[in-house]
Amino acid sequence: MQRTEIIIPASTSNLGASFDAVGLALTLYLRVTVEAAADEFVIHPTGEGAAAVERGEANLIARVARFVAARRGRAITGARLAVTSEIPLARGLGSSSSAIIAGISVYEALSGERLSDEEIFGYALHFEGHGDNLAPSFLGGLVVACVVGEDDGQSLATVKRAWPEAVKMVLAVPDYEMDTAEMRRALPQQVTLADAVFNLQRAALLQAVLAEQRFEWLSEALRDRLHQPHRAPYGPGLVDVLELNDETRNHPGLLGVAISGAGSTVIAFADDRFDEVAALLEARLSRAGVRARTLAVAVDNCGRVIRS
Repeated sequence: MQRTEIIIPASTSNLGASFDAVGLALTLYLRVTVEAAADEFVIHPTGEGAAAVERGEANLIARVARFVAARRGRAITGARLAVTSEIPLARGLGSSSSAIIAGISVYEALSGERLSDEEIFGYALHFEGHGDNLAPSFLGGLVVACVVGEDDGQSLATVKRAWPEAVKMVLAVPDYEMDTAEMRRALPQQVTLADAVFNLQRAALLQAVLAEQRFEWLSEALRDRLHQPHRAPYGPGLVDVLELNDETRNHPGLLGVAISGAGSTVIAFADDRFDEVAALLEARLSRAGVRARTLAVAVDNCGRVIRS
């Protein structure tokens, strides 16, 4: 086979109240170059988290490719994978989702088979239940993702939407990790009707805000009661950052903030003064003794790209 290049964007999920339902693809990328090899996978990682990445069959990308092949009754060779990542690990930016989509894409490259969106999402959900990360990493843009079906028949119903060009993102990536599984366990198993309604209203508000470009309401749409209040105490400085949703009028350009995924990254939405917004996030985290790097990113509207 020819060398194949696979490019998968990072993602931010939840977007405040839209817990487990909405994600956004970002211009940070996982790049994988595939060359067929005789028997096994050999991974050559560079970039973010390279020291922690498995270099053989235990690598997530390799495991996903083997899983899909087994499910489809197809034999695939091994491969040499050059993997370069710009996506910080365990920071709430969809690094595992991008690897899962990459693994399915590696299977396609090695087998010559092209899978449907339904099949891709069905296989991906075997490894991770976060459709709000998987969908934007595959489709790009803003995606509303809903799990449909049951057990082995699960897939995603997805609707991709245009993101307003006026709104940019500033990420603050703290120097500590937050484990997604642990942060899931931190959430209550039951919530009050009042809290459920609070989130439903703001999740709906977010879609209306984006459709009508009523950005004065974005900070309200990013508030929630289901996950951020329970996760923020585990991340030094995160409570202080979330309080910026009460202070947007004091900071021109800032439209609102949220925890990205399960954390620890926080994401600020802004339409001006991006350097000032970045400095503001750094200052809030610094109060808690946390060092953070800031990144200005845009929305990736392409999603997965495969080049041969």
